Amino acid sequence: MRLHFLQWHITHRCNLRCTHCYQGDYSQVMDEDLLWEGFDKYLRFLNKTGLMGQVNLTGGEPLLHPSFWDLSERIVRANLRLGVLTNGTMIDERCARRLALLKPVFVQVSLDGAKANHDRIRGEGTFEQALRGIDCLKAQGVHVLVSFTVQKQNYRDIRELSIICRQHNVDKLWWDRVVSDDTKTLALTTEEFREACRMAARRRWRYRRLDGSSMVNCGRPLQFLATKRPCRYHCGAGGDLLIYLANGDMMACRRLPFVIGNFCDGELADIISQSDKMQMLAAPYTPKGCEGCKHLSRCQGGARCVTYAQTGRINIKDVNCWLPSNTGRTTISSSVIKS
Repeated sequence: MRLHFLQWHITHRCNLRCTHCYQGDYSQVMDEDLLWEGFDKYLRFLNKTGLMGQVNLTGGEPLLHPSFWDLSERIVRANLRLGVLTNGTMIDERCARRLALLKPVFVQVSLDGAKANHDRIRGEGTFEQALRGIDCLKAQGVHVLVSFTVQKQNYRDIRELSIICRQHNVDKLWWDRVVSDDTKTLALTTEEFREACRMAARRRWRYRRLDGSSMVNCGRPLQFLATKRPCRYHCGAGGDLLIYLANGDMMACRRLPFVIGNFCDGELADIISQSDKMQMLAAPYTPKGCEGCKHLSRCQGGARCVTYAQTGRINIKDVNCWLPSNTGRTTISSSVIKS
């Protein structure tokens, strides 16, 4: 049975103010009626499509929502997989015990570099708070992921952060680029991204396991170019991924600014099938500059959200791809979207 992912921003409220956050409004909270309507409609969508569901609760900071625990328990009782995306600062021993009882697929904690950079980005003292949260989770046997958003000032922290994660028994450290049009202070240049990929690839090798996996994950867009492993990732927007925002709006990807509808307006399957943006994102296409590339079938042009943020276009190859463009074949491309 194919797995479908719902990333549910149950609240936009947060106890932190990260410098790279794409959240513009921190006041929105999904109220009780909307919460259960959204949950029921997702269950009906899964039943209609025959998909298995995984619900990843996030925010803002999801632990701030007064119905976080009730919703989490209903997700588990409905035999759906549960994931939690948090900044980790609110997790103490009691919270970790409650999370462990839910048997989540993972709890993901955000660390944006080693201590100095993390605290600069997320607030003084938040690095140690997040590490305490990780330690509490691991003490309860919870599978812990660390998410690292790389930008100009922190991408060289990959080595130090991987050592810290190993010391705290993190199960997986994964990293990806910041999505921003600020190419002066936030977004990586291609050479900076290439350097980050190479550093991460070395750490991946350093922490490899007997089964071939590693604590350091290099499976996000274009990272395979440095690991010399087959590409196993392509953009999920338009596929088995759906975003709920706290006001009921739906998106194909939180990092692409395209609202496809609001779940109050009908059944999810109908909204998705009638959305021009969703159909455009789901349609087969060859990004300009990727023609003839041997990685095209899986890579599909890299991170569309990163490219769109910097160029306003979605059908061109990843702005940080360091492979030469291939233009030797004529292929069908999707329409160009400009902001």
